[in-house]
Amino acid sequence: MPEVTISENTKISQLQEFHDSGVSAFFRVLSNNLNQQNMLADNKANIMISINTVVLSLVIGSSARNIEYWDQLFVPMIMLVLTSLLTTVFAVLATRPNFKKGNFSQDDVNNKKSTLLFFGNFTSLSAQEFESSMLTILKDDEYLYRSLLADFYGQGNVLKRKYILLKYSYTFFLFGLVCTTIMFGIYMY
Repeated sequence: MPEVTISENTKISQLQEFHDSGVSAFFRVLSNNLNQQNMLADNKANIMISINTVVLSLVIGSSARNIEYWDQLFVPMIMLVLTSLLTTVFAVLATRPNFKKGNFSQDDVNNKKSTLLFFGNFTSLSAQEFESSMLTILKDDEYLYRSLLADFYGQGNVLKRKYILLKYSYTFFLFGLVCTTIMFGIYMY
């Protein structure tokens, strides 16, 4: 069989296409990973909020109706209420939106001093300024990539904050549940 030769120009264009598709795949995978981690954090927080608000409702409602029965278990009940309350507070803080509004102009975009991928950064622009700014970003590959990376970095920081607050929520829940159970045992016997 004859050997097939490929010209240098073809090799370079194939490498460029491979590089472009690799970069696209990289950004797509990173975006999907961040979105999945964000949804996972929100789901975990919602579970903690649901469980602990039910516990709070049951404990407060039950103790209010039978105050004389629960009088001897006052300390464990307070511990359970505080555990559920702290757990819920940290879970709510993890899901609470953190909105920072940026004030950017077309000049900032032209001078590559801003990224407009976060909605808080471009809502101060008019529709025409927004379109013009986005076209400016899309025309410059390096600026586009830097904008994407800056956006991913910001999303990563938001996720870090969420997971730290979730860690506190789960830690309070676990520690408080164990301490409350021990206190119930001590007060019952």
